[in-house]
Amino acid sequence: MVAALVSLSLLAGCSGSKGAADTGGTTSPTSSSTTASATPASTTASPTTAAVLAAYRAGWAAFEHALTDANPEDPELMATMVAPQLTGVRANLAADQQQGMVGRGTFTLHPKITSLAATTATVVDCAYSTSVLVYAKTGKPVPPITPPENDGVQATLVLTGGTWKVSKQNVTDGKCAPGS
Repeated sequence: MVAALVSLSLLAGCSGSKGAADTGGTTSPTSSSTTASATPASTTASPTTAAVLAAYRAGWAAFEHALTDANPEDPELMATMVAPQLTGVRANLAADQQQGMVGRGTFTLHPKITSLAATTATVVDCAYSTSVLVYAKTGKPVPPITPPENDGVQATLVLTGGTWKVSKQNVTDGKCAPGS
């Protein structure tokens, strides 16, 4: 379900919002959410580590915000993502908008940095998703309806203009151990 989320690469069956969270194309979920919650960064984390994790969370929050009304031009997207992630998320949201679909639900994030260099970072997550796509006019879920699940996420962030932004994200629906 997370995949649609943050495209964050978007090739979902219904429209790809869920896949929006996934720029790698490993899955194409159909979901959305309105709240990305996560455990705050450790107080012992370096400023760079804290900035990367905050940027990862901000990317999810931006996607969730844009998904609530399927707005591919939401300014929060550009503030937190760069191509190819930004391009994929916008394409998924535009497809959702055209089909009259929006996202509802939440994501709970548990990000961990697995690689950190001067301008590139890799974050992995086992995100718990209750998100679904619904028809904006009726509020009815768009089939197929996915039950809440833990989704594996691997994101690449890049430092651009002094700000960390999500550049790629792959989501594997239902493929991670809770809290891992």
